[in-house]
Amino acid sequence: MNAITHDIKPFGEHGFIATLTGGGMVDMAFSANAAADALRPTKGVIDAVAGIDSLVIRFDPATLKPDAAAHLLEAALNTQQRPQPAPAKKIEIPVCYGGVHGPDFDALCNRLSMSAAELIDLHAGAQYRVLAVGFAPGFAYLGPLPEGLHTERLATPRAHVPAGSVGIADAMTGVYPLETPGGWPLIGRTPAKLFDHAQENPFLFVAGAEVRFTPIDASQFDRLVSAAR
Repeated sequence: MNAITHDIKPFGEHGFIATLTGGGMVDMAFSANAAADALRPTKGVIDAVAGIDSLVIRFDPATLKPDAAAHLLEAALNTQQRPQPAPAKKIEIPVCYGGVHGPDFDALCNRLSMSAAELIDLHAGAQYRVLAVGFAPGFAYLGPLPEGLHTERLATPRAHVPAGSVGIADAMTGVYPLETPGGWPLIGRTPAKLFDHAQENPFLFVAGAEVRFTPIDASQFDRLVSAAR
């Protein structure tokens, strides 16, 4: 693991943001999450939110002075640098690639100069970790994406992305647990239930989990959707 460095700056009236550099995507994400976990129980820390290469804390000025809050953030980042830990959870996601479930699939095959089978094999053949959860409730940023699949976000985001859609952008892939707007090119969709309001933790994805994708065809997708009703 390469040494991870960070730069801390004010973030709003009662907050600080640390931007991490110098490490790989996965190691930076895990260090940020570990530091956030260490900071949340601290008296005076209102919240700590980890990103892939950043960490934001908000503090109570009646309890912590700004210098003290910045020192806490600095100390947590210095002590929580770590390589990839064992997966907190292993998740298998069935995906129907292309067709109506992956509206950008064919265009991506052309852009990336690969066949449909090659794109599916590359995406489903990789092992991913949940680097961060954010953007929308339960949305998981998964990485690292195989280099051959790196692509840009859509020039114009969609107003409605169906729940279960699987997208790729830059060096990551992600799954939309709810219908939301979204700007990632969509390559498939899963029939898996990613949100269950009846559960104490309603979203499937948690930071640190290991994720693998399993290709299924359209008939299998329909059967799994029917079985889940």
